Amino acid sequence: MTGLPIKRMVLYKHGVGYFERQGTFSGDTLTLTFPLTAMDDVLKSLVVIDRSGQVRNIDFATPEDRAALLARGSIQLSNERSLLDLLRDLRGRTVRLTLTGKQGETITGQVIGIDVEDEKPLRRAIVSLYLAEERVVRPFALDDLLRVELVDEKAHHDLSFFLRAAQNDERNRTATVHLTPGEHDLLIGYVAPAPAWRVSYRLLCEDGADGASRCFLQGWGLFDNQLEEDLVDVAVTLVAGQPVSFRYRLYEPQTPERPLLGDVPRPQPKPMARMRKMPAQEYDMMLEAVETMALAAPAPAPALTIETVTDSVRAVAVGEDQGALFAYRVTQPVSVGRGQSAMAPIVGSQISGARELVYNQRRLDKHPLAAIRLKNETDLTLEQGPVTVLINGEYAGEAVLPFTRAGAGFTVFHAVELGVTVLETTHETRHLHGIRLHDSDLLIDEYMLLFRQYTIISTLHTPSTVIIEHHRTAHTELIDTPPPLSEEGFIARWAVNVPAADQTVFTVCERRLLSRSQSISSLTGEQLQHFLRDKLLDEATFQQLSGVLKLYRQIDKARRMIAEHEVEQRRILERQQHLRQTIEPLRSTGEEGALRQRYVATLAQLEDQFEQIARSIAEQQTTIEKLTAQIERRLQRLSALKRTA
Repeated sequence: MTGLPIKRMVLYKHGVGYFERQGTFSGDTLTLTFPLTAMDDVLKSLVVIDRSGQVRNIDFATPEDRAALLARGSIQLSNERSLLDLLRDLRGRTVRLTLTGKQGETITGQVIGIDVEDEKPLRRAIVSLYLAEERVVRPFALDDLLRVELVDEKAHHDLSFFLRAAQNDERNRTATVHLTPGEHDLLIGYVAPAPAWRVSYRLLCEDGADGASRCFLQGWGLFDNQLEEDLVDVAVTLVAGQPVSFRYRLYEPQTPERPLLGDVPRPQPKPMARMRKMPAQEYDMMLEAVETMALAAPAPAPALTIETVTDSVRAVAVGEDQGALFAYRVTQPVSVGRGQSAMAPIVGSQISGARELVYNQRRLDKHPLAAIRLKNETDLTLEQGPVTVLINGEYAGEAVLPFTRAGAGFTVFHAVELGVTVLETTHETRHLHGIRLHDSDLLIDEYMLLFRQYTIISTLHTPSTVIIEHHRTAHTELIDTPPPLSEEGFIARWAVNVPAADQTVFTVCERRLLSRSQSISSLTGEQLQHFLRDKLLDEATFQQLSGVLKLYRQIDKARRMIAEHEVEQRRILERQQHLRQTIEPLRSTGEEGALRQRYVATLAQLEDQFEQIARSIAEQQTTIEKLTAQIERRLQRLSALKRTA
């Protein structure tokens, strides 16, 4: 790219890198070349420091591709007929032709054009000049030309522009740094797109004689050299975290456009794609295939120990906390050839850990996962990356290590324990807790009990401990359940011991208090007896409420009588209406007169019955009002006694 080599490189996780070039330079213009895709980031971040001179300005090539640049010129030359195209595009411009022969005659004039024959364009081409002073047009065979000199100054600039544009690199762009004359000690820094660095871990665990586990975490940082130059003795820093970064269009000139208005076609509806859910049968087949692959796994690699790994590879990076970011600074210079990648050990430390079998239905149904619970004691921030787990020198699975700050805990789930099966069942019950009196209602408090039973079946030949991770139900408390080992958020953890080749049942019971109201009038004597039997009511309250219920039953009886009387009244009214319609056409003399008199007497009797029923309804309504007043007085006295009790 330039005579200044890269001496420092900082790589990030989101696709950019910071590069520093350093060195001495002699002259007043320094040309830097960057990939076209990097120009926006370079213009956003480029810094040039001259420690022995001064930077005057920086210019960069106009962001046009080769075709666009060539199209701007008046001279267009093809790859096959460049001389013919040049003479064609010089029409009207002054040139000086030198002819072949002993005399070497030179002719100066304006180019009229060139005539060619398609079969042999170079041998039979004729160029014509207009000699203005002589008012003569002279043709010349192209074979007779020894030299073409551009007398016209604009023609000279146009041809030079075309040749520069033809040399334009489609993939790269240049920036020219203008300096004061003399020697310069330069530092040039800029941000440019770069592949994100990666990290991969190796986790070695060894069981001690006391049953405790020793763990060693080794991490390798991976990065790539996709620059168009070799990296030699470069200081490399790998940064974990997520700094804010974005592309901002700076390189391409922008001319705002006015909006173009018009009719907007209505979009046509598109059919929605359906997501396919894996049937249970396919899931079982997949699980069976996984089990088969596990049984057919190749023999494990030779045993490794923490000591051999520690002695053979030492971490060559130191950690630097940068607030929201964390940097791994590689302490040794790194050399990477163009188009190659490199790995550097950046983490190597013993950390505390414990092996577990963890069951969590939301992670995996039916089987617990083999896991290692760890604490980050490396004093480094661990970037997310894959981890290969080796237990007692043998391959034990893989996982993804999460982004973890120093001192924080994390868990690596690396295998499925198919020798242990966990079955879950749930059920719900409710029981009364208490009763409170409120006006004419009873407020009934009851507990909702949620039971989740874990049946753990082991086919292992040794006893095991399964960590049950239970997702707590909101607004509940644990009851008749051992205290959990820990609770984080809504997850509670219990350790359940399972004998070899046996099964164990563990039950979690959660309780939630619910309240509901019920009108006292809707109670039955049987319900009151139930409340008394469960000691939710004392004898005095029971007697008072029993008396109130008797009054409510009398009210119900009175209301039923009123309903029956109202039915009888409607029957009487319908009969009276029928009699009046029958009487109306009858004459008042003779047989019709006698019949009319009987109907009139019947109407009078019905009217007496109607009035008697109305008096009975009024009496029942009065009774209801008196009973209601008695109920209110009794409930008020009972509420007062409860408040003072």
